[in-house]
Amino acid sequence: MFERVVCGVDGSAESLEAVRQADVVLAPGGRLVLVSVVDLSDTIHFQIAPTAIHAARRALARADELDRETLAALEAARAAVRHATDVVTLQAAGPPAGVLVETVVGENAGLAVVGTHGRGRISGIALGSVATRMLHRAPCSVLVARPGDGDWAPGEIVVGVDGSPEADAALAAAEALGARFGSTLSSLEVDDRRPAHRLIDAARGADLLVVGSRGTHGARSLGSVSERVAHEASCSVLVVRGSVSPAT
Repeated sequence: MFERVVCGVDGSAESLEAVRQADVVLAPGGRLVLVSVVDLSDTIHFQIAPTAIHAARRALARADELDRETLAALEAARAAVRHATDVVTLQAAGPPAGVLVETVVGENAGLAVVGTHGRGRISGIALGSVATRMLHRAPCSVLVARPGDGDWAPGEIVVGVDGSPEADAALAAAEALGARFGSTLSSLEVDDRRPAHRLIDAARGADLLVVGSRGTHGARSLGSVSERVAHEASCSVLVVRGSVSPAT
């Protein structure tokens, strides 16, 4: 599964961890696309003449600086890849989440990977706000990567189930990853009684928590808590969207 994976990078330690985890979960022989984004709208603040010219010069200088930073981030990200052989680096301009979604669609990717709470200077690909937008907008599954002890691998996986088709897809994804990595797999049946708290508590000490998502309009059980779990769990979180098959 996950034969095409898109990963956002911004030069922060958190985004490099996202790259490493994307590299791990990528299917053997799969395609890994590393994306570094600069949002030029943050650099352009024209003022009334005569200061407009100086503002434009500062904006151009900042754009050049950000261009160099995106290239450096991509170089560091590429160096962090150990397993993937089909690796593409992409430098783009625009709103980070929007660019990542467009890349996912263009690549027909089954998984997008982001870090959390990064402090990169480029566009904050790893920042929680971008992760939130990806959870809402990405047409594919989303892995929110958190650093662990040493080299990350999904040795212990917890999956939340509630009898819904979305939870069934999450369970299928967890089982596929567990079979591939020889993981210990624990399933937790949840209902409407504080499901997020139960999932977060159950995943303490685990390497990966897997949940399903009904999108932004789901009101019941897992569909309404996947975003909270993704931001608050102590381990990496895979939010599975849609059906999952070995060819995803």
